[in-house]
Amino acid sequence: MPTASSDRTQTLKVKVSGERPACHSVQRHAESQGGRGEKSEINGELTSGSVLESVHQASGIRGMEQLREDVTCSICLDVLSDPVSIECGHSFGRGCLSTHWSQISAQGHCCPECWAPCSGDRMIPNKRVKNLVEKITKPLQEETESQGPGAQPEPGRPVQLVHLDEEENLILDEEALSRCLEQGGVGDAPVCLVSIIGEQRRGKSFLLNYLLRRLRSPQDARDGSWMGREDEPLEGFEWRADEERVTKGVWAWSQSFWVPAKAGKVAVLLVDTEGSMDIESNKETSIKLSAFSMLLSSYQILNTGCRVKDPDLEYLEMFVQVAEVVGEAYGLEPIQHLDLLVRDWSSSRVLGAQGGEQHLRHVRQKLEAKSPCKHPKALEALKGNRSRCYLMPFPGERITMGSEGTLRDMGENFRESLRDYVTTLVSSASQHVQTDRHGEMLTGTQLAAKIKNLSDVMKKHHFGFSSPCQMAITFHNQRVVDSARTDHAVFLREKDGLSQRMVDCLKVDPSAMAEQFKEQRRSLLERCREEMREPEKETLLTALEAELAREANSFLETYRRCYQSHAINQRVMDRARTDHADFLREKDGLSQRMVDCLKVDPSAMAEQLVEQRRSLLEQCQKEMKESEETLMTALKAELTREAETFLGTYRRRFQSHNINKRVMDRARQDHADFLREKHGLSQRMVDCLKVDPSAMAEQLVEQRRSLLERCREEMEEPEETLLMALKAELTKEAQTFLEKYRRCYERHAFNQRTMDSARQDHADFLKEKDDLSQHMFNCLMVTPSAMEKQFVEKCRSLLERCQKEMQEPKEALLTALEKELTREANGFLETYRKRFQCHLTILGQRLGQGLILLFAAKSSFSH
Repeated sequence: MPTASSDRTQTLKVKVSGERPACHSVQRHAESQGGRGEKSEINGELTSGSVLESVHQASGIRGMEQLREDVTCSICLDVLSDPVSIECGHSFGRGCLSTHWSQISAQGHCCPECWAPCSGDRMIPNKRVKNLVEKITKPLQEETESQGPGAQPEPGRPVQLVHLDEEENLILDEEALSRCLEQGGVGDAPVCLVSIIGEQRRGKSFLLNYLLRRLRSPQDARDGSWMGREDEPLEGFEWRADEERVTKGVWAWSQSFWVPAKAGKVAVLLVDTEGSMDIESNKETSIKLSAFSMLLSSYQILNTGCRVKDPDLEYLEMFVQVAEVVGEAYGLEPIQHLDLLVRDWSSSRVLGAQGGEQHLRHVRQKLEAKSPCKHPKALEALKGNRSRCYLMPFPGERITMGSEGTLRDMGENFRESLRDYVTTLVSSASQHVQTDRHGEMLTGTQLAAKIKNLSDVMKKHHFGFSSPCQMAITFHNQRVVDSARTDHAVFLREKDGLSQRMVDCLKVDPSAMAEQFKEQRRSLLERCREEMREPEKETLLTALEAELAREANSFLETYRRCYQSHAINQRVMDRARTDHADFLREKDGLSQRMVDCLKVDPSAMAEQLVEQRRSLLEQCQKEMKESEETLMTALKAELTREAETFLGTYRRRFQSHNINKRVMDRARQDHADFLREKHGLSQRMVDCLKVDPSAMAEQLVEQRRSLLERCREEMEEPEETLLMALKAELTKEAQTFLEKYRRCYERHAFNQRTMDSARQDHADFLKEKDDLSQHMFNCLMVTPSAMEKQFVEKCRSLLERCQKEMQEPKEALLTALEKELTREANGFLETYRKRFQCHLTILGQRLGQGLILLFAAKSSFSH
């Protein structure tokens, strides 16, 4: 319900722009659940959105905005219920207008819309608007649901939530509580709890039964038709018009009633409490019942007779104190709404909310007149805007003496007051949902949890509710104990998490953990001792110490098993790590040796590592105690990480070795080519004898130095060991070659000397023959053919001698020598033939001359 200060502004905004103020926790709950804060039809229940939609469809000729003004109450922004008009002409729902005026009556009665002054007792039924609403809403009307939105209503019955045992202890029926607050959709919905307390035999159950009738009736029931037939007996909560107490403890109606709200639906629960005002007979029971009543009420009704008396104020003082203590303990507002319902009023003719405001003003003035105030908490509650007073006249002797509670037995004034009060209460129920101190809505499940907790506290503290002060101490001590329990639970949870982690667990052996728990328990108990208050201090501390010790011992037993299991698993895993490290070390040594490394490429090495890891993990799986997947996963990840690290190094080394091998192979190939070249040279005597072994050794040294220098430049991360090995290899090859080269050189030198001797002898033979050829007589004695035979014989003789003296190989050399000697002989023979011919010619000439002379001499002699 909008407050007096905002009513007019919000109403005008609705009239002009159609805005709807969202000022209630129900609205916030709907928004938090994803709703838009708009009214709609939910599970078949008629709400303002669906009504206005029907208005729009049925209007035909009138505009939507005009129809909205005609059928919408500008106070609650809902469809008009029991519409009435006031002197200024504006129309409102009767219940909304009565509630509005009861909250701002100190400012006088005025129209909530135009602010014009008007008389509070002149609310004229508006039949025209009523008929229009009935015509529009008739096709869409459904009765109020009782077991949650969309469910079929079931007959309700009174269920006892709290009863007293033989020792006057309060016993909570958790099953009944769950049935009322956690089932049928109530557990997740906002709830409004209408709770009534007061003196016995003052008609509390009677009033609740008429509330039942109103909630069971259609939401648009008009003119009191919901009150039933004239002769219809009153049913619901048990009631009798005699002195015997009927209701014992706390009762509730098992059926929740769903009423529309701005953004959804609210479950309304009716609660009846008996015995809470018997302060003198059993104050502790009264306090406990008041505590339950406070939790089970968002709309509290204090039912009293004739007028507000001092015992009523005394009880209200105690109730407010209890409500403040309970509210502090459970984060709730002490009193969300309080009605002082005065029955059998006869002190003045002004009844209802108007008379109640006058009487409440009188009560406040009476309390304020005394200094110090006898009931300060009650005065503070009555001065707040959450409290109001309502006066109802005497119902009539037929009601008080009878047991049926029919309408025909009521006085007319009482009937009118009852109808007005019930209508006002039900129409505002959706605005009084149970909330916490921050205004956040509480669901049925959340509220049930708080009630169950209160019951547990009462069971634990049998003597802690003798007074509100003692109750505050009890709740304080309970909070201290709960805080210690929570801290101990957090400590347990922390250590339990530690026990699940093998590395952390093995850092703390069971004896050290026991010491930690002992120290934690001592610290918590010391803190509780400092913070707790008497009189149950030592008893609570002893119980708390036993409880914490029990929890610690239970945990330590589990911890010991975990520690032992972790120790075994750690040894198994360490052995697997060692084996894996040895395997990696072995493969790392292999990777240092180029020849071995190049035999296993990285993919093959990866397969070896995978197989090794699989084998180790299988072994761990067999040997570990209660092997955990997390440990196996962690170990696998660790071994995989080590293997990947090694493989990264192995791949680099493999690539490096591959590059180095190519560089070294090329150096070997170049060295082999060089040796092959020099070997070919060594086979050729002339070339070989040009380079003696020492010079050849120098050439090999220079070649080797050049190759090694090139390798050092081209190799990736050159290793001295590889270079030294290559150098040794090349040196060995060079030495082997040099050894052969020396033998070749010596052989060639020896052969050269043999051949040179043959050449010299051949040359001497040539010279001798040349000298012979110079003398004509000698020359003519040897013909060229004879000379040729001599040369052939000489060449043969020299070659045979060389054949005998020369070392292998010699065929090629002998052939070359033969050709050489033959060439020289042929050259000489050519000259020799010429000389022979010349000598022969000369001889012929000389013989001719001699013959001539001879013939001449002969002739001369003859003559």
